[in-house]
Amino acid sequence: MSTVEAWGGIGVLVVEPDGGVIGGREARDLMAEAFGEGATMVAIPAPRLEPAFFDLRSGVAGDILQVSVTYRMRLAIVGDLPEPGASSNAFAALVRESNAGTQHWFVASLDALGERLGG
Repeated sequence: MSTVEAWGGIGVLVVEPDGGVIGGREARDLMAEAFGEGATMVAIPAPRLEPAFFDLRSGVAGDILQVSVTYRMRLAIVGDLPEPGASSNAFAALVRESNAGTQHWFVASLDALGERLGG
């Protein structure tokens, strides 16, 4: 289950922290749901993501990030990063690069996301 929240005039589809694992297909479904609800961003709790997302060699992160670009839907990954992402220099570089832009963000909490969006 997801809800749409508004921060700083941005509609964000907030994915519940409890539920099944989110991989590429589920991410596409969430983006389509967000579009249907009038949201322009999806916030996914980091623990819900398929573990392979945090191993850049798997290609899962690239797939999900590309889906958000294709759907023109901003994406926020919310919460602490599990291993191997938390200790990976390559993943840390992805987080820094993403957070410098506007399409994909990694944030510590929904509060931090709301602050970053200006709401």
